[in-house]
Amino acid sequence: MKFLLFILLYSISPLLLANEIVIATTFSPETTEHMVKQWQNNFPNQKVRLINRTSSSLKRLLVQPNIEKVDLVLSSSPFLFQDLQEKGLLLELPKTYQNALVPSQLKSTTTAVAFSGYGILFNRNLLKQRHLAEPRDWNSLTDPAYFNSLLISSPSRSGSNHIMLEMLLQQKGWVAGWQKILTLSGNLSLISSRSFNVAEKIKLGLATAGISIDSYANNLNNQDFGFVYFPHSIASPAFIAVHKNNQASKPALEFIKFLLSPEGQEVVTSPNMAKFPLKPLEPNSRQYEQQKKLLAQEPIDYDILLLRQYLVEKLFDNAVTFRLNQLKDVWALIYQQEQKTERKLTALRHQLTLVPVSEQQAVDPVYLKKIKNDRYFLLEQEKLWTDFFQQQINSILVQLEEIK
Repeated sequence: MKFLLFILLYSISPLLLANEIVIATTFSPETTEHMVKQWQNNFPNQKVRLINRTSSSLKRLLVQPNIEKVDLVLSSSPFLFQDLQEKGLLLELPKTYQNALVPSQLKSTTTAVAFSGYGILFNRNLLKQRHLAEPRDWNSLTDPAYFNSLLISSPSRSGSNHIMLEMLLQQKGWVAGWQKILTLSGNLSLISSRSFNVAEKIKLGLATAGISIDSYANNLNNQDFGFVYFPHSIASPAFIAVHKNNQASKPALEFIKFLLSPEGQEVVTSPNMAKFPLKPLEPNSRQYEQQKKLLAQEPIDYDILLLRQYLVEKLFDNAVTFRLNQLKDVWALIYQQEQKTERKLTALRHQLTLVPVSEQQAVDPVYLKKIKNDRYFLLEQEKLWTDFFQQQINSILVQLEEIK
């Protein structure tokens, strides 16, 4: 009897699956559940199942040969879509679905349904307790007064945070950009596992401020928290594509069509999702000026972003993630010595913010492809990086001891 029941369930499962859209996404459950609810107001018989994971976790899942049915992929990570497209796992979209915010490398398979901006989320109560002014830009976050009170995510864990850091590297330059990253890293309390966890932890009072995408900040909707856009924040699209393993391509395309429709654009701009629509807002809209500013900003160079994805991820983890406590300890000693001597230790600060990868290597396609594709070369490079950072720290500790 049990065997017959199993056969019966197995035989009807394709029918059940045909009436279900499965969306794999890096967005928070709260964001995606609201979107699904609005879709089902129009299609009450169409079931939707969500798979919420990090971009790296989704990548591992979606490239599996025996993957379960997945119809749509929704994320702000261009790296995820590039990986899936390179492996032939995304269907081509009709040209009517394409738009200008999508990088040329992804236009055939991927479209954008909305976009966001980047900035700093902060807890006003904690700022008052620490007698700190509200942060304004990257420089604000490098102030020693923020010691042990900032949050970011690792680029290897969060596509949004990766793009924010790459934005800084492109706008400031490779060397100056890493100087900013390594200086503010001395002020980190921890590295969050997900980009939306940054907002959650600041909400709980576990950190004073952190770099964040605007939609997560806006979702807090509380006067105790503030958000300021980086002065030159880019417009960061929310991408969607149809997975090749789908079993409901027509409903999947209808779902994308819905998000691109006037009704769907209202959904993505609602407080639950808090993103900017693709079309310009009316001048009387509260978000009109910021939307115009984001769209006017020179977009990120996606060629460089995608080419050096693995370099930035691996270098950040070796420079910051794997040695965060040691890094913070050395910065604390520098700050203490600066207070004691009443002078800025510029040479030591500079030494602590150097990276063992040159500007030329950071744009060299041969070097970057070896980092991505040659495991032994990467391991060799990581060993050199680890030795470099440790030698720098050892040297700085000796110099600190010698300061009178």
